[in-house]
Amino acid sequence: MPREAKLFSSSSGSVMRNFLKFRANIPPRWIRNAQTSRKRIEPEVVRSLESLERLRKTRPRAQVALRNATKEIRAVLRRWETTYNKENFYRGIRILLELQRDGSSKP
Repeated sequence: MPREAKLFSSSSGSVMRNFLKFRANIPPRWIRNAQTSRKRIEPEVVRSLESLERLRKTRPRAQVALRNATKEIRAVLRRWETTYNKENFYRGIRILLELQRDGSSKP
């Protein structure tokens, strides 16, 4: 069972708030894990989008089905966006720590 991302939620997703308050070290593995988590959701996003397009084409007057498909897409995109924000959050903290230590970050 994966652990909860308390660092992300405790700072409300703000890189600066976390950097100034906690000074936590971010291993590169956390960034890779967040990226693979995001990439794992992408096929589901594609399926949901294709499903909605197929519904719009084949059943344009099926309002309930279209509304449900739209809700499903919103839910999937919300999950994708959260994982994207976590990935960038960890990457941002890592860069700020590199700047603090070395005065520059890796490209």
